[in-house]
Formats: sequence, structure tokens, C-alpha cells
Amino acid sequence: MKKNIWKMLLPIALVCLISGGIFYMVHQHQVKKEQEYQKMVKIATSKEAKKVYEEFLRKEDPKAFTDKGTVKTYQIDTSELKYNPMGGLMVTVTFNNDKKLYVSYNLIDNEDGTYSSAYYIMSPKLSDILEEKE
Repeated sequence: MKKNIWKMLLPIALVCLISGGIFYMVHQHQVKKEQEYQKMVKIATSKEAKKVYEEFLRKEDPKAFTDKGTVKTYQIDTSELKYNPMGGLMVTVTFNNDKKLYVSYNLIDNEDGTYSSAYYIMSPKLSDILEEKE
């Protein structure tokens, strides 16, 4: 009788241990992913990163952030953050609360606490608006 109980309990115990291990691994992966996301948000919203965005905008629109400028406000779209496989952090910045007015930057860490943009992609709508202003 005791041997029958062990034959039944052993597979159940193994299934429980394997399920617990899988659950633990999945949980740890989610925690690590969330920590990495928070790190990306911290970089994208840092003062140094904002300098990169604003410097570029002022080159394109010298009157940016004034009543006469095209660009009055900007928001960093934290839902679009991702690392570029070639290096850097891809950051999309939208303007004037319009999702069709955006610039995507490849933010590069200069290793001295500052950032620069390796390149940028401007939305067609924003490009057209800025060209009309010239």
C-alpha cells in the first residue's frame, strides 16, 4: 500500500517542482525586463537627453517653445523606447500633443555623462510644417 502512495505522489511532486521552477524563471525575467525599462525611461527623460532634443529643435525651428514657433511643447513617448542593436537608445519625441509630429532619435551615451544623437528621423508632417515656416 505504501509503495502505491509513493508511485502516485512522486509524479505529482515532480510536476509541482517543475512548475514552480518555470514560474520562478518567468517571474525573474519579468522583473529584469521592468528594471531595464525603468533604466531606459531614466535615460530618455534625463536633463542631458532633453538638451539633445531641444538643441535639435532650436536648429530646425529657431523660435521653438515660443508663441511664434511651430514647436511649443514636446513629450517623450516612453512606450516606444527600445535599444538599437547597433548601439544607442531609440527615443520618439512628439510635439504639440500631436502623434503625427515627431522626431525619433538614436540617443548615444558619450561616456562622460552627456548624450548625443547619431541620427534622427523626422515625421513627414513635421518636416513639411518646418519647411513652410522657412
